[in-house]
Amino acid sequence: MKIYFLIYDIYGMGGTVRTVLNVANYLVENKYDVEIVSVLRRRAKEFFTIDPRIKVTILHDDVGRNKKPKDLKSKVINKLNKSKSRLIHSDDEAYTFFSLLTDIKLYNFIKSIDSGILITTRPSFNIFASKYANKNVVLVGQEHLNFGIYPDKLKKSIQKHYRNLDYLITLTDDDTKDYDKIFSDSGVIVRKITNSIPKFNGTISPLNDKVILAAGRLAPQKGFDMLIEAFSKVNKYFPDWKLKIFGFGREKTNLQQLITENRLYNHVYLMGATQDMEGELSKSSIYALSSRFEGFGMVIVEAMQCGVPVVSFDCPKGPAEIISNDEDGILVENGNVDAFADALLDLIGNEEKRKQFAENALVNVKRFEIENIGKLWVDLIKEIQLNKTKD
Repeated sequence: MKIYFLIYDIYGMGGTVRTVLNVANYLVENKYDVEIVSVLRRRAKEFFTIDPRIKVTILHDDVGRNKKPKDLKSKVINKLNKSKSRLIHSDDEAYTFFSLLTDIKLYNFIKSIDSGILITTRPSFNIFASKYANKNVVLVGQEHLNFGIYPDKLKKSIQKHYRNLDYLITLTDDDTKDYDKIFSDSGVIVRKITNSIPKFNGTISPLNDKVILAAGRLAPQKGFDMLIEAFSKVNKYFPDWKLKIFGFGREKTNLQQLITENRLYNHVYLMGATQDMEGELSKSSIYALSSRFEGFGMVIVEAMQCGVPVVSFDCPKGPAEIISNDEDGILVENGNVDAFADALLDLIGNEEKRKQFAENALVNVKRFEIENIGKLWVDLIKEIQLNKTKD
């Protein structure tokens, strides 16, 4: 059976892109026929490596298109591209990047798939597929965030349309329980398959550099404002330590202002994006996750894989399933900035504890390696194939 992954932009740098590519690369390595369908392309070059054996279909190339057309066809296309989407849920956080043009292209592509497995990777795509996919296509929806954080209108759409999915893949035990309860009276099978990491070929951090690292979109969800506030307390005791924040987003100006207000411009750095997160982690001694909520917390796993202990808010719902508190990292009461600062101070001031946490992390993180998670996807595909044979 051919396997399709439907994703927002496979050329992007987010956690969903990373985990989709980890799985897709694993499956194609194991002789499966895989196609990635990227609704948009907003970068000239892919951020992460895509196995050349994977077919990549781009529905709307925002990089290569002619934005000042002269012929009638191109003018019509540009007009459609400027019209609001009618088929993507309006509560999708990337809603403004979709259009009537992407609606048409996505609808036509989904209708062109008459068999195989379609794996969708965000609520609006799960809903879209549940409404418009052909009956012979097996629908596997993925949830990368927890149900509780969604707006009410999106929650209602999820409750109504996810019932048409064959499988719903969740990332945590809590999410699995929540969705099992919601869809207990439907035929959708809810199953937990966590995000994965590729086999590690990088450098383990010696934990010598006086660097705290954080990464993610510069958006309110990631809580970098709280991290900067916590670090301002750390700076008073350990002025030789630095905080590096990797990523880009709409909060950059606000965060820079916060750095200036706290006189941290020689201590906190907004680094922009990096394609070598492993390399940066290997030059850090603590990873800080300050998110207000997470679907999973992929970057925690990546830090642990590099032997970097993690301090994280115990936010809903991923970190507590990854970090063993006071064994390979520290979980802090969600939103408690003072406690977060204290945890950072604790690890900074105790080199032996940092190194012990790092050793434990290197062992505990192996459960997330693609060799283990990939087998769960293969088991799922075999189950689908068996059920199709019975039909």
